[in-house]
Amino acid sequence: MEETKESISYMGSVQKGMDKVFENTGEKALGVILNFIKEKYGQASVATGSAFKLYLKNSDLRYNKVKTLADLSEPRALEGKNGIYVDVFVDYKGKKVPTSTINDLMRVSNNIVVIGSGGSGKSMIMRHLFLNTHHRGEYIPILVELRRIEEANNDDALLNLIHSSIESFDVKLEHSQLEYSLRTGKYVLLLDGLDEVKGEFREKTKLLIQQLSNKYPLNMYVVSSREEGVSFNELETYTLVKACPLEKQQAILLTKKLGQKNEKTEEFSKLLECELYDKHRDFASNPLLLTMMYITFIDNNKIPEHLTDFYDSAYDALYKRHDANKEGLFKRDYKCKMLGEREFKDLFSYFCFQSYFQQQYEFSKEEINIYIQRGIEKLGLEELLKKPEDFFDDIKDIVCLIVEEGNKYKFAHRSFQTYFAAYYTSIHITDEQQKLFFGEELNRGFSYNEDFFHMLYRLGRERFSTNILEPGIKTVLEKIEKAESDRFEFLKISCQAMSVHEGILFRGINSVKQIDIPYERSIVMLFESLFMEEKMFDREMGSRIIDKMKPFDDLIEFEIEDLVRIEPLELRNEIIELVLEYYRIESLLAEVQKWYSERTARRKKMKEEQERNERLLLL
Repeated sequence: MEETKESISYMGSVQKGMDKVFENTGEKALGVILNFIKEKYGQASVATGSAFKLYLKNSDLRYNKVKTLADLSEPRALEGKNGIYVDVFVDYKGKKVPTSTINDLMRVSNNIVVIGSGGSGKSMIMRHLFLNTHHRGEYIPILVELRRIEEANNDDALLNLIHSSIESFDVKLEHSQLEYSLRTGKYVLLLDGLDEVKGEFREKTKLLIQQLSNKYPLNMYVVSSREEGVSFNELETYTLVKACPLEKQQAILLTKKLGQKNEKTEEFSKLLECELYDKHRDFASNPLLLTMMYITFIDNNKIPEHLTDFYDSAYDALYKRHDANKEGLFKRDYKCKMLGEREFKDLFSYFCFQSYFQQQYEFSKEEINIYIQRGIEKLGLEELLKKPEDFFDDIKDIVCLIVEEGNKYKFAHRSFQTYFAAYYTSIHITDEQQKLFFGEELNRGFSYNEDFFHMLYRLGRERFSTNILEPGIKTVLEKIEKAESDRFEFLKISCQAMSVHEGILFRGINSVKQIDIPYERSIVMLFESLFMEEKMFDREMGSRIIDKMKPFDDLIEFEIEDLVRIEPLELRNEIIELVLEYYRIESLLAEVQKWYSERTARRKKMKEEQERNERLLLL
């Protein structure tokens, strides 16, 4: 991990240290910006200088504090002495690019999208880049949480959010001067959580991001997002890089930084070195899952085998840990004393289920209490819990699954919301309700992250297959049977468009012309993510397709349906065959047909056995 002269101890003389940091570094970029503003606004720019200084000081203090699942009793320093951050890499065209400084990413592009799964550390990378950029002083960083964007149909929505992200640190800054200063190219705009923007605003938000980087191209723009359910076609100038999994030594270092310095932490680190990392690489290479692995080992001396078991075990550890932190130095009692463990878990899962499907990831205390009150009534807990505020305090102060940020609250990690939404669905939603609800959601172009479905499948494979997959696959196959070409029809169902980015041909689940994702495509995407092994596309074949289609279009984006309009016929057939092979449509279709055939045969056999048993009872 990088440590600089400006590094400070979180528990030390923070204010004095940060003043020194700012004096040594912050003036570099800020001086350029203020001189630029002064030429137009004169003495009015003096207040802007004070505002920026206060913003950088306050935001640095805020972003250097982070709570972890390993110790939710108090925040830890991300950077500096005793800081928990571990430098990681992103993957760009198969090469590892460090993220130690913003300059590392700028060598790739000044328009970057960092993609990664839940818990892969995207937000921590963004915080690190903010802190490191500020300390180096070459640019002014602004960290923006995109989930807070409002009325994205307003063309000024993104600029307003950037402005409010600065003013939220007790700063008054002239909006016009901020916008004017963007022309200097001395900013690093860190736009965190594109996937957390509500579906109704997300497409417009992507257009606003692209427009902003077009208008002020000299700045550095970094967007973070989960990959599942998000299309990046609209971000035409943005290069996609992927957060790399933790390597073994990074995982060991992170564990030692997060954990207490005791024998159990040392034992876990040695197990990682000798066997755990290699045996559970998918878990141990993900910062969040590694942390959950650590706390379940510390509390239960065991390592879960499956993803859903990780969340369940981590929840149990957090639920029972309220009197174990600090080796008994303090104890907090639950206010919800009459709620048993099961009722507590069910009520929390109701809150997660409702908020997840409202696409709400940030709350006021009043909003959370409204969800809790509804859950109390829905689950019939009125006699056990009189005040929703008591449950709110318990999930915030004892189980620590809700954390406070300013005057808002959010989940300790969003993946907990996803897991418990799936848990509630598996326990409390009937078969008929599942069929109806998810039929409607998938028909609307269900765009939430696929982790939910993977967790729901793991929690109840048979119900999931019967209630969600079978009706959808049946619809897909019936549509194919009516078509002239089953392969081409399945291609259209699976893929809306082809798009080219940096010379690579991508499969688009939607397009600029067709934003909505039809029910059948949602089902195929779901099947593919559950049962098909992800494979790299054949770049050489992709290049052949691009070359053959250049006479017809620049091929930034090409609708699948438009393939039938290519002339002459021989070239059309050749291109279609290449596309079918490139996207592995035949193998996917074969797997879909095989799965449905086996399910149908199994159902028929079960029905025959049931009828036989009924006849035997009559004898």
